[in-house]
Amino acid sequence: MKKDIFKSIVAFGFLVLALVLVANLNNIKKEAKETLKSERIKKITKLYKSDEMNKDYNLPIVVINTDGENLKRDDTINGDIQIYNSKSGINKLTDIPQTVSRASFKIRGNSSSKYPKKQFSIKLLNKKGNEKEESILGMPKDSEWILNAPFADKSLMRNYLALNTSNKIMGYASKAKFCEVFIVNDKSLEIKPKDYQGVYVMIEKINRGEDRVDIKKTIDNMDETSFIVAKDRQKSGEIGLKTYGLETSIYNHGFNVKYPKKDLTPGKYQYIQKYLSEFERMLYSDKFNDPAIGYNKFIDVDSFVDFYIINEFFKNTDAGIYSTYFYKDYNSKMKAGPVWDFNQSLGNHTEDIGLPYEYEGFFMNQRPIFDRLMEDKSFADKVVKRYKELRKTYLSDEYLTKEIDTASGKIGDAAYRNFKKWPIDLCNQAEVFEENNDVTGNYSIDKSKYEDFLKKNKHLIKSTEGKAKSYKEELELMKNFIKNRGNWMDKNIDSLSKWAN
Repeated sequence: MKKDIFKSIVAFGFLVLALVLVANLNNIKKEAKETLKSERIKKITKLYKSDEMNKDYNLPIVVINTDGENLKRDDTINGDIQIYNSKSGINKLTDIPQTVSRASFKIRGNSSSKYPKKQFSIKLLNKKGNEKEESILGMPKDSEWILNAPFADKSLMRNYLALNTSNKIMGYASKAKFCEVFIVNDKSLEIKPKDYQGVYVMIEKINRGEDRVDIKKTIDNMDETSFIVAKDRQKSGEIGLKTYGLETSIYNHGFNVKYPKKDLTPGKYQYIQKYLSEFERMLYSDKFNDPAIGYNKFIDVDSFVDFYIINEFFKNTDAGIYSTYFYKDYNSKMKAGPVWDFNQSLGNHTEDIGLPYEYEGFFMNQRPIFDRLMEDKSFADKVVKRYKELRKTYLSDEYLTKEIDTASGKIGDAAYRNFKKWPIDLCNQAEVFEENNDVTGNYSIDKSKYEDFLKKNKHLIKSTEGKAKSYKEELELMKNFIKNRGNWMDKNIDSLSKWAN
């Protein structure tokens, strides 16, 4: 008996030793891999010179080099991207970048593309010019990314706040990280003060993938397919769908296929179009809420409930019209989401919606698809019940206020640098640049031209009544909006159910 115990102890000891050796070996391999990566990055890193080199930045730094090309709307250009993200949390342009890659860049957005501070779509490329996947700022690997440019959003964080909150409420929402951006477009290796573009948010583009929209890859030789669609303006190169809702003028802006694209056969296209059309036809029929054959047959109801609440609470007035995503996996119902584009949320809406920070009124129940869903008492009851649950957690005043303070702490001194580049007074005139894009659209990223335009056209300047005159005031206005919006919805949420059938 004692011998057996002794043998067991010895065997256990050898097992522990083996596990330790394996762990050490894995660590050695990992360190060797990181060393090789570091050496490779050193070899391909562009060595810039600048007065900025010895400055400390509390956010990661993104340097875009356009190989001397000027970024213009609708053009895609190739260049380089270098990302500095030190583990210490303090970044310098003298550091070894964490990421170095060839990449393509394109100005993106509709309204936002007309602002002085541009946002970009980024595709990482290998030496041959093909897409390559790589992790950026600790987020899972992918080849496509969005550099969101808060300009009209003077809090710098509306997208960051909404995406993080939505991720807690309804599963996947794009991950987002703050950074500061330089754009070098004069073929030099000198970074000048004018190259600084301010605070940006690096965001995962909505794509299919295990770490993004986790649906199965489309299967060859089958018409049925998983898919992602977006209800939005149809831009050049978009694959639009002629669905029942569009053809019968239920809405003006139809769905565009986001996935699959490269593997989209005529059969797969017809499958997606038919699925959406059958759903819409049933939704707007007399039997739309029939338990057996109604809308419930087509959609994951809980995801539509959450999507409704998030956009309603944040008063994201573009939702349901633009940037509205749906996705479907094989053998599953269609889901609403992921949520997207909160630039004009939390009181930061344009004049045609109302005065800034007006917090009263429901709007999602007037949006296509959701207008009909809210006519069903069962759906409306779920919205009311779920809202009341979320007000105790992720939509509570306390939670969101704390999240704003945390985000503000991360941005830190970068806010000062951002508004030195893009003064609050300029940001408050975002609508002017949008309305006069036929003139200002040629200004690219030269700030002085936008400022001169306002000086020469003072009659175009918008009133800033109700708008923040400082970054600190913007955060306070946003916190107050959350409290006021929540209080108003608490008092009126039951009416959504009361008037449903």
